[in-house]
Amino acid sequence: MNEVVINNKVIGENLSVFVIAEAGVNHNNDLEKGIKLIETAHEAGADAIKFQTYKAESITTKTAPRYWSNKLNDSDGTQYDTFSKLDGLSIDGHKVLKKRCEELGITFLSTPFNLEDVDILEEINVDVYKISSSDLTYIQLIKRVAETGKPVILSTGCATIGEMEKAVETIYSTGNKGIILQHCILQYPCDIENTNLNKMLKIKDIFPEIPVGYSDHTIGFIAPVTAVAMGAKTIEKHYTIDKKLPDSPDHRLSADPQELKEMVDLIRSAEMAKGYFKNGYYPAEEKAYMYARKSVVSNVHIKKGTIITPEMLTCKRPGTGIAPENMDLVVGSVASVDIDDDIVLSRSMLC
Repeated sequence: MNEVVINNKVIGENLSVFVIAEAGVNHNNDLEKGIKLIETAHEAGADAIKFQTYKAESITTKTAPRYWSNKLNDSDGTQYDTFSKLDGLSIDGHKVLKKRCEELGITFLSTPFNLEDVDILEEINVDVYKISSSDLTYIQLIKRVAETGKPVILSTGCATIGEMEKAVETIYSTGNKGIILQHCILQYPCDIENTNLNKMLKIKDIFPEIPVGYSDHTIGFIAPVTAVAMGAKTIEKHYTIDKKLPDSPDHRLSADPQELKEMVDLIRSAEMAKGYFKNGYYPAEEKAYMYARKSVVSNVHIKKGTIITPEMLTCKRPGTGIAPENMDLVVGSVASVDIDDDIVLSRSMLC
């Protein structure tokens, strides 16, 4: 697997999971909220925070229907209605957010939705690009992003394997090898039964050279933590400072600061639980290896010079003597010393 370096963080096999707090436009055009999103994500332990860079008129027609639930059972209205309320953060505002990320040491990334958005992000020197699932077939955008030489994270919601392959080949054609794929289901919020994490494993099989992660739209932590246990190299989770904020539909399905911290802690615990392979007992099992296993033990008093028979022997803890699998080697040997009953036998007692 190729390793992808984002700032000083390396993403690859047997390395720490890269956790992205997806703030999107949950700043609600308020720079102070954007800064607070950065600061609280950093405090929660996220490696990166992701925003979205767009203008409503360049991302959608004014009549395109929503494909997400704006309220619990409300999908009325257009995409433009939503996006036009949330696209007011200026280039200068982006620069302020980028600077605060640099001060704290958390990676700044953003999702452009059109070629002009890439120009904005290049002006502020974005650290890494994210391509939305919705733009996996927008080859012109993918090529423009790849040509910057920055790492590219591709979400794969709705995509066929062929579409993923074409996007990857487009990036490779520019000489850029810094690709991360993220399994994703484009449902907002995503029901847990629809997460289909086995598709992430299939993507890993098809693209063994590329780190593969998971972009989560569920409510709660079961899916992202399970994805880590299944081998995800990155986790992206929607993030807000207040789930009750208006305008952005993402607030409701996002983790808040306390929940983000809990998720990061669970991910780090899942990483530790995965551990490593050792052929035999692990250091933590050393005492159990010695004292929980059994040894060959005398069942009766055995006088010196006695030929040992099976009836004289049993197997008991601890495992510090002759292993039960070697009992046949003990039978027929001669006791070289007097052996009391209930004694762990050693080879020095036999001849």
